[in-house]
Amino acid sequence: MSRKTAPTHGRRLSGRFPRIGAVTPLPGSRAESAPGWIEVMVMPREDAEATWQPSPQRDRSHVHKQACDDSRQFRDSLLSFLRAHHLMGAVKGMSESGSLPMVTLYCTTGVLEQLQRSPHFEAGRTASLEMYT
Repeated sequence: MSRKTAPTHGRRLSGRFPRIGAVTPLPGSRAESAPGWIEVMVMPREDAEATWQPSPQRDRSHVHKQACDDSRQFRDSLLSFLRAHHLMGAVKGMSESGSLPMVTLYCTTGVLEQLQRSPHFEAGRTASLEMYT
């Protein structure tokens, strides 16, 4: 009994593949930006002892307005923290406030370390696009 094999048409059968060169980053992607800058998500640290309470039924517009106000207050508290610790020079960019108390910073690793030490903030790096490819 013989095995049938497909014609190779010039392909190598060694199991080795040619090396692929580095992928050229897309314009505006993080890969082409200066080294040392990272993207960080910052949120308020939750109280571990707080118990969940269902909120009363309210009009959605009031809930959204309150959420936007809370987000603005959180962003202002983060800005005052960065100014008080003289970290504004290590921050390249900051997202605007929205309807969630969460801010995206484009900063150095030193800022991330300071935020992680703070009892007021929960901070961590975002997953880069290169991790998914």
